[in-house]
Amino acid sequence: MNKKGKTILVLVAIIICLIIGNQIMQPNRETYKLPTSKLKDKQWKEIFNANSKIDGFKILNTGSVKVPIEGMLNIEKLGKDHGLSKFLWVDVYAYLFHHKEKGWFMIDTGLDSTFQQKGNIKGIFANSFIKETRQNPGQNISSLLKKENVEINGIFFTHLHGDHSAGLPEINNSIPKFIGKEETIFNIPFIYSSNHLTRKDTLLELDNTTAVGISPLESVIDIFGDGSFMAINTPGHSLGHLSYLLITTDGPILLTGDASHTKYGFENKIEPGWVENKESAENSLLQLTTFHEKYPEVRIIYGHEK
Repeated sequence: MNKKGKTILVLVAIIICLIIGNQIMQPNRETYKLPTSKLKDKQWKEIFNANSKIDGFKILNTGSVKVPIEGMLNIEKLGKDHGLSKFLWVDVYAYLFHHKEKGWFMIDTGLDSTFQQKGNIKGIFANSFIKETRQNPGQNISSLLKKENVEINGIFFTHLHGDHSAGLPEINNSIPKFIGKEETIFNIPFIYSSNHLTRKDTLLELDNTTAVGISPLESVIDIFGDGSFMAINTPGHSLGHLSYLLITTDGPILLTGDASHTKYGFENKIEPGWVENKESAENSLLQLTTFHEKYPEVRIIYGHEK
């Protein structure tokens, strides 16, 4: 075998090892059956005005990361005079909410204490996504949860990109974890990997067959079956990305997740630059912005900006 043939053989072997390594590190998945939605044929005003069972909502700021602007925003849609920096510091959140009957739940996990330095995402491409990190002592997720002194009954993820799951190593592994049906996980040894999820974990995929369309949102999942907490299928940034709508006693709150990282992107209708499907990302953002235009009373919290 000549030198070129040996090189190709080595590259093929490396690729096979990486694929196998990625599969080995993948957690288990199960479909989580949900109650039949009671939202069919209802209008948003009726849903907003119903007696809500969510009587508590908190934003936990677990630190910030420095990322390229082309990841946050599709730079092809930015004007020349946008005035934004080449790199942006963005906050990384976890959210807590309380349901009167079901207890406390969390959305995303924020960052663990390793982000006081370089974080827990490794690999030769890790620095392409997160350039720097900032976190004060006591700002990591386990410290913040300890201060809140609440028992978490489940974690709902917008998606499983590293900055949204990086708090998992500090969180009780027995807490159920819920994701979108088509959500992908990139965990490739030496390329881009983390200790967030392993084969010992089980991810519960929300059953999409219960979803209903309530204009302008095409696919709404009534998670508890009482219209208080809804997942909105907003694929694009990731294939199984979910946004969340909470009907709280203080009014409705929409968490866009990374369907829109920033207020700038939302208001200018510019989808993220980092997407798995550009057309889906555009459509998901359009649905959310149209929803807000029709219902401005809904509080919007962007993926990385309040």
